[in-house]
Amino acid sequence: MTMRIMFCYCLIVLVTSKSFAKNVITIHDTIEWKVSDQREFTLHYTKEDETMINAINNYLRSGVGFVTGFFDQAFLKRFDVYIFPDRTLLDKQWQKDWGDSTFRSQCWMIASGVAHRLDVLSPKTWNVQACDHNGNDTTEIRQVIWHELVHVFHGQYNPDHSFTYIEKLDWLVEGVATYVSGQLTGKRKERIKELIAEKKIPATLDNFWKGPEKYGLSGSLVAYIDKVYGRRKLFELLKFTNKQDALQFLGTTEAQLIADWQNSLK
Repeated sequence: MTMRIMFCYCLIVLVTSKSFAKNVITIHDTIEWKVSDQREFTLHYTKEDETMINAINNYLRSGVGFVTGFFDQAFLKRFDVYIFPDRTLLDKQWQKDWGDSTFRSQCWMIASGVAHRLDVLSPKTWNVQACDHNGNDTTEIRQVIWHELVHVFHGQYNPDHSFTYIEKLDWLVEGVATYVSGQLTGKRKERIKELIAEKKIPATLDNFWKGPEKYGLSGSLVAYIDKVYGRRKLFELLKFTNKQDALQFLGTTEAQLIADWQNSLK
């Protein structure tokens, strides 16, 4: 089954216009883009988001720094970031990317990340055009952007740069992004402990990235791997494209990994 990464979702340091290597306008489909060149990425945005572009640039740059520091590895290449001013235009991009002219995103879908590109629905629209997301919450905005930056980083080191043919590793792809971005909150961890006590944990990894507790399940499992197997091992896991090979690399079975993870949280 193909997999489409489209989830999401610091201190904001103000910068001057000197940080913008360019501020030019290009035409892409029906959108008039302005461009801000940074060392690691090129940020594309529209006039509607000019007032928040300094903040977005800072979330991106701080996120790049955090992700590279976390894994002690650099992004392999530059990438593009697009801030879409409304959902209709974002859907048009996703229709083009996925070859499906009928695709319509659900309200919780606000961002996607692959090796060469990061797309985000403008936070200015979240309170009207999205659900379960707060466009006034700067922490959430940062976490969404960092989550997708992890996908970009992951995609650059994975043979399947767009995650199209990843097999039964949803829990890893999304768990890593949840864990590194800071979305594995204390509340989510406590909820997972409750599920363990209630004996409601999925029996297979295939069901970890499903349902209302998917962030806590997948994120806490990746946090466990990081703690027990080590950061280097976690980084090497990013290169796998199927569950069987990933488990063999860890030297464990699916059932044993789930059991050990649960015991660590009891």
